[in-house]
Amino acid sequence: DAQDTGVVLQLRRALDLLDEELTRASDTLARLADRHRATVLAGRTWLQHAQPITFGLKSAGWLSAIERHRIRLAEMRRRALVLQLGSAVGTLDGLGPRALEVAALLAESLRLELPDLPWHAQRDRLAEVATTLGLLVGTLGKIATDVALLMQTEVGEAFEPHAPGRGGSSSMPQKRNPVGSAVARAAALRVPGLVSVMLSSMPQEHERGLGGWHAEWETLPEIAKLAAGALEQVNQVLEGLQIDEARMRRNLELTQGAIQAAAVAAALAQQLGRQQAHERVAEAARRAATQGRPLREVLAEDRAILAALPVSELERLLDPRHALGVSDALVDR
Repeated sequence: DAQDTGVVLQLRRALDLLDEELTRASDTLARLADRHRATVLAGRTWLQHAQPITFGLKSAGWLSAIERHRIRLAEMRRRALVLQLGSAVGTLDGLGPRALEVAALLAESLRLELPDLPWHAQRDRLAEVATTLGLLVGTLGKIATDVALLMQTEVGEAFEPHAPGRGGSSSMPQKRNPVGSAVARAAALRVPGLVSVMLSSMPQEHERGLGGWHAEWETLPEIAKLAAGALEQVNQVLEGLQIDEARMRRNLELTQGAIQAAAVAAALAQQLGRQQAHERVAEAARRAATQGRPLREVLAEDRAILAALPVSELERLLDPRHALGVSDALVDR
C-alpha cells in the first residue's frame, strides 16, 4: 500500500510538471502556426515533393496533437491519482469496522481520491499512465523527426536554435546537428518497449502478484523521465526554431513547377475528364523532368490543354500560393 500510494504521489508531481511543459509547447506552436500561416513550403509524401502546404499548417498539426495529449493527461489524472489502501489482501482487515472512514481520512490528508475498491492487484491505472505517456513521446518523436528532416543540408528550411556547445561536431567544424531532435527521437524509440513491460505486468496472480508489480518499479519512472526529457528538448527546439523562408521558396521551384501538376490536372479534369486530364499532365511532367524544362513550357505545347485552359489560368494554377486549399481556415480551427 505504501509503495503504490507513494508512486501515485510522485506521479502527481510528475504530471503537474508535464502539464506545465505541454502548455509551454502549445503556446509556442500556436505562435508558430499564426506567424507562418502564409509561409509556403513543399508538402512531402514518401519523403518526396507532393503539393504545397504552409508551415503554419504544419505547426498547427503538431499543436493539435499536443492539445489532445493535454486532454488525455487531464482525463487520466482522475483515474490514476487515487489512494491505495487495502491491507494484505484488499479487505482492509485490521482497521476495524471504521476502516472506510480511515481510508477516506487518509485520502483527504494526501489530497488523493478514494477509489471504490483497493486496486493493488488491478494495474490498469498505472498502465494507463504509461500508455498515455507513450503516446505523448510518440508525438514528440514525430515533431523531432520533421525538424531533423527540414534541417538536412539538402533541404535547409528550418534549424534548431544555435548556441555555444550545442549541435557542433567534435571533428567537423561546419556541422550543425539536430541534437534536441535526437534526444526526442531516442526517447520515442525507447519508450514503446518500456510501455510493453507495463502492459505485460497487468495479469497479476490473485491478490498480490509475483514479480509483475516489481517490474513496474524501475519501468514507470523511466518512462516518466524520458517523456519529461523529450518534452523539454522539443520545447527548446520549437522556441528557438529558425525558419528559412527563402530556402522554402527555392525548394518549391526545384522541380520547375511539377509540384503544381495535381492542381493543373484537377482544373483540366473539368474539361477533359479526370482520366484524360491525369494522363496528359502526367506525360507532360515526365517530359519536363526528362528534358530538364519547366512544366509550364511543356504544358503549353499540348494543344488540348491550351484549348481547355487559357494561358492566364495556367499561370495561376502553377503558382503554389493558389494551391493551399483551406489551410488558413484549418490553422484558425
